[in-house]
Amino acid sequence: MKLSDFGFTEGINEIIAITRGVSDAGELNAAPIGIIVEDASSRVARARLFPSHTKENVENGSPLWANICFDAVLFVISAFEDPGEEFYASLNPPVLKGAVVCCRFDVEMDGGTAKLELAEGTVIERPLRAVNRGFNAVIEATVHATRYAMGVKNLEEKIRYYGTIVEKCGGSREKEAYKLLLDYIRLK
Repeated sequence: MKLSDFGFTEGINEIIAITRGVSDAGELNAAPIGIIVEDASSRVARARLFPSHTKENVENGSPLWANICFDAVLFVISAFEDPGEEFYASLNPPVLKGAVVCCRFDVEMDGGTAKLELAEGTVIERPLRAVNRGFNAVIEATVHATRYAMGVKNLEEKIRYYGTIVEKCGGSREKEAYKLLLDYIRLK
């Protein structure tokens, strides 16, 4: 079993990470993160985790479930809030509706870096999928929007630039995601 068996490639792979809280309720936290892969034929990767519920949960022993999906709306929602149970196909293990792959990683924190080791994975579907520039633009806009929401200055122009690509190249789901993103960050 290796990362490439589940679609991971060298470089940064954008996924929706799901962790479980340590409370009795064990609430699920979902957030888009980039998993950094140096060798796709291995089982190890890493991710930079900033102060967040995701980081807190893995520091307290939660594994990280990586959901690979191509739903732009779900990426935007999970960037700004935790999707409710209605967004999940399964709660144990936590698999989002529409995910094509779900992998569990064991995590060891080293400062702000999560050292990830692939523990298990499931390929749910092997979709035939061409590169959609609109989807990619939503992902880039979401990265900038989360930083914008944290108070980083001078990102409006980049967010709007990716919006022009979404409008030109995206389908209805990508356009819906971009509009939702603007609502979350109150940018009109």
